[in-house]
Amino acid sequence: MIRLIGILLGIALLVGIVMSGSYVFDAYLISPDEDAQTVRITIEEGARGYAIAEQLEELGIISSKLFFRTYVRLSNSVIQAGTFELKPGMSLRAIVKELGYAAAQEVQVTIPEGFTAEQIGEVIVQALPEIESADWESIVSAQGRRVLTEDVILTGIPSDQGLEGYLFPDTYRFRADANVSTVAETMILTLKRRLAENNITIPRNLIFEGGLTFHEMMTLASIVEREVRSAEDMKLVAGIFYTRMKIGMALQADSTVNYVTGKNDSAVSLEDSRVVSAYNTYQHLGLPPGPISNPGMNAILAVLNPTDSDYLYFLTTDEGEVMYAKTFDEHVANKYQYLK
Repeated sequence: MIRLIGILLGIALLVGIVMSGSYVFDAYLISPDEDAQTVRITIEEGARGYAIAEQLEELGIISSKLFFRTYVRLSNSVIQAGTFELKPGMSLRAIVKELGYAAAQEVQVTIPEGFTAEQIGEVIVQALPEIESADWESIVSAQGRRVLTEDVILTGIPSDQGLEGYLFPDTYRFRADANVSTVAETMILTLKRRLAENNITIPRNLIFEGGLTFHEMMTLASIVEREVRSAEDMKLVAGIFYTRMKIGMALQADSTVNYVTGKNDSAVSLEDSRVVSAYNTYQHLGLPPGPISNPGMNAILAVLNPTDSDYLYFLTTDEGEVMYAKTFDEHVANKYQYLK
């Protein structure tokens, strides 16, 4: 009898040693084959350890539910809800590590060309729950932008100007918990990258060939962006504005008046054209103090490579077609013909 008990204890000890060795191998030593295929698994909110272990075993990611649950218990690990990509043959330590860090949810945000900072803020606040309107208004202000670190772009902005014009319109993917500084700085860095991709180097003295400063260039681009749509028209209109500034003629850009009034009229009223503001290019010669929108790359390229012409006037019809004129009389005739 004693001998039988001894044999059974020996067998139990041997089984324990084997099991222990298998557990250690699965927990720490095993690794996936080089050609192992990735398997996607979704852990639901509130899922219990047994259900998770069963799911992993059914997908062939683990070979033992017991070993998995034991490892989770002994390591005091926390498994997150979310979607994960694992490979069969991963060690328990590697699996539990992956399951402990759910990928942060990402939100896609599209900023159209020509949106103002205020309009961009409305999109951002609606898309990202961690950002409130007051946060956005603060970061894009002249004072608030000082917390940002990007130096090249920010250096070109006058101290009394905010980020209007420098928030590059594009489609972005932000973490759902992104803060307002990250969002604003990402847009500024995207502008910097897109300029570089188009071989546009910001001069160290911030003055481009032709005499425009970086800020003035972005200001003019923001006006061109709001005035016309196509790349060809943008170049022609940029050329007209250059000519007007050269001969001392007011830009008379309806978009600058709309920026003040908040309207979006294709042709501003006489009353609106008299609105008191430094941004009113009917009342003030030259460029306004800063951008009136956030321009895309076509508008920026148009300002840097304008098309010369004999035109001094243009208007955009309700259908988006641009009508050009060399004289004021021709321009008036176009207004009667094309504007209702």
